[in-house]
Amino acid sequence: MSVFGVGGSFDAEQRKATGFASPAQGYEGRTVDFNRLLVKNPPSTFIMRQETDEMAAYGIFTGSLLIVDRSVKPHSGSIVVLSYEGAFLCRCIFISKEGVIFTNGEKELRQQSAPCEIFGTVTSVVRNL
Repeated sequence: MSVFGVGGSFDAEQRKATGFASPAQGYEGRTVDFNRLLVKNPPSTFIMRQETDEMAAYGIFTGSLLIVDRSVKPHSGSIVVLSYEGAFLCRCIFISKEGVIFTNGEKELRQQSAPCEIFGTVTSVVRNL
């Protein structure tokens, strides 16, 4: 047995590792894959950019990326993208016996007042700070 620095000799072949392995060991080749994290059904998923602060009440601001899945059926309280008067709008949907209401937290749009079509359900929002 060698004791380093106290009159012993240094023998590299007798050296043994002590302590703990790196917590990152085994993760060297892995990278963050946002497609795997955010996209559940690739053929029906679209990424759209929010162009206004209309949905600020829901934490969706200008420049936010919306992950929109057309295969996900919206339920009351879901954030959806709808086609309304030739434009895409992002709104929260509320479904009741009286009908369907789309809101941005300030104004309401009732489905009976104008024809609109739900494009897809927002499943995630990516926002730059």
